[in-house]
Amino acid sequence: MIIRLVTLWIIFNCALFLFGCSEDESSEMTLVSEKGDDIFTAREWNVIQRLSPLPEAPPPNPTNRVADNPEAAHLGQMLFFDTRFSRDGTVACATCHSPFHGFADVEGTSLGAGRGTRNAPTLLNAAYNKWQFWDGRADTLWSQALRALEGEVEQAGTRLQYAHLIHQYYATDYESVFGALPKLEDTTRFPSDGKPGDSAFDSMSEVDQHAVNTVFANIGKAIEAYERLLISRDAPFDRYVAGDTDAISVEAKRGLKTFIGKGVCILCHDTPTFTDNEFHNLGIPQGTLLEDPGRYAGIPLLLADPFNGGGIYSDDTAVAARILNFLEPIQQHQGEFKTPTLRNIALTAPYFHTGDFPTLESVIEFNNVGGIGGNFAGQREGTLEPLGLSEAEKADLVKFLETLTGESPPAHLLTKPNLP
Repeated sequence: MIIRLVTLWIIFNCALFLFGCSEDESSEMTLVSEKGDDIFTAREWNVIQRLSPLPEAPPPNPTNRVADNPEAAHLGQMLFFDTRFSRDGTVACATCHSPFHGFADVEGTSLGAGRGTRNAPTLLNAAYNKWQFWDGRADTLWSQALRALEGEVEQAGTRLQYAHLIHQYYATDYESVFGALPKLEDTTRFPSDGKPGDSAFDSMSEVDQHAVNTVFANIGKAIEAYERLLISRDAPFDRYVAGDTDAISVEAKRGLKTFIGKGVCILCHDTPTFTDNEFHNLGIPQGTLLEDPGRYAGIPLLLADPFNGGGIYSDDTAVAARILNFLEPIQQHQGEFKTPTLRNIALTAPYFHTGDFPTLESVIEFNNVGGIGGNFAGQREGTLEPLGLSEAEKADLVKFLETLTGESPPAHLLTKPNLP
C-alpha cells in the first residue's frame, strides 16, 4: 500500500512538472498574470483548472431505472422526511442528514434509533460518489438508503413494515412510478412486520419475500432519485477558476497554492468533487470508540448485500457486477476509510469518520503534524508525514476551504413536503 501511494505521489509530481512545460523552460514558472493574480505558475494553474467546474449532472446510474424520474424524486423526498419510516416513528433520513447542516450531522457520531459509531457524511453531491458510507459497503445511493432504513442504530424498521406503510399512505404515488403493489392487504401472506432473520418474514413464500424485497428496493430507488437532486455547485472557487479574479480573497488564493503544493492535499482531493473516491488509512484515533476495520469489513458486507448493483434487484447489473467481481478484502484495507468530498466542507463539521475533529483547523493541524497517536485498525499510510505549515499557511488553507461552499439546492428540496 505504501509503495503504491509513494508511486502515485511520484507520478503526481511528475505530472505537475510536465503539465505546464513548453519549449522555453523559463515559461514553466511564468506567473499567470492574465488571470490578474501573481502567485500561480502556468503549471499550477493547469492543476487548479482540473478541480472545476463540477460536472453539470452526476453520472447516470443504470442500476436504478428511475434515478432521474421527477415523480420518483417527489416520492423519494416524502420518504426522506417521513419519520414513520422508522421503528418507533421518530427517525427519518433527514434526522442524520439535516438540510440545515449541509445534509450532514452536527453530532460526532450519529443518533438515530441508537447511537452510531460514525459521523453521517453529507448527501450534497453524494450522487457523484463511486461508493457510499465511510467503508464503501454500498455501491449505490439506493442501497445505502436501505441499509439505513433497517440499520439497528439508524431507522431500525423492517421491510415488511415499510411495504405496509407504502400501501397505506403512498400507494398511488408508488404505483405511478413502479407499477402495482403486491396484495399487501392480505396480512396472512404479508405480516405487518419483519425482515430476514425474523420468523414472520422467513416463513413467507419465496415469491412473496421477493415481492416485498422489490418494494423495499423501490423505496431506496425513489430516495436516490431525490438525493440526486441535492447538487451544490458554483462555489466562489468555481467562479474564480472561471475567470472572476475577485471571487475569492488573497488569503484563499494563498491557501489554494498550499493546497496543491506544500500541503499535498491534492494527493487525495484531486477532482472536481474534491475526492479521489478511494480509501485510505490516516490513523484517525478511535478515541473511546471500538476499533473500526473500515473498508476491510465493508467489502464483505457489500458483496453479501442482495441489493448491491450486481444483485437481482438492480435494473442493470453489467457494470456493477464486473466491479464487484474484483473486490476482495485484504489486510491493507484494515482501517481504510473513504476520502470525503471537500465541497461544502465548511458546513459539515465535525470531521473524519469518528466525528472527533470539531473544526477545519483541527483537521489541518492533524495533517500538519503527520497524524497523532491513538488506537486505530491497520497500518497508517506512509505518505502522512509532518508538513511544517506555518500558522499563516494553516489559516490561509481554512480560507480556501471556505470558498468550496457552493450554492444550495433549490429551496423546495430543503423542506419536508406535505405528507399523506
